Amino acid sequence: MGILDLGDIDVGTNQDTWIMRLPKEVCAREGLADGTLISLTVKDGGIQTKFISPPSEKLRGISKKILEDDKELHQRLKEIGD
Repeated sequence: MGILDLGDIDVGTNQDTWIMRLPKEVCAREGLADGTLISLTVKDGGIQTKFISPPSEKLRGISKKILEDDKELHQRLKEIGD
């Protein structure tokens, strides 16, 4: 077991939710897809968790095509912070 002290890293302590990437070994051991994220939310005196699966190959392909087709739009959205 390891202890991750959120105060020691710059993750923004004004928030109640943190997203962390699970190590590959944990994903393999638990039967989760490589790249799975976990959401931790402090709420009502406890911690709520959710697994966030990585996008499928098909969805990544679609996203890449949209990004390539609308590269200028994507760049502009990044500039204005959207």
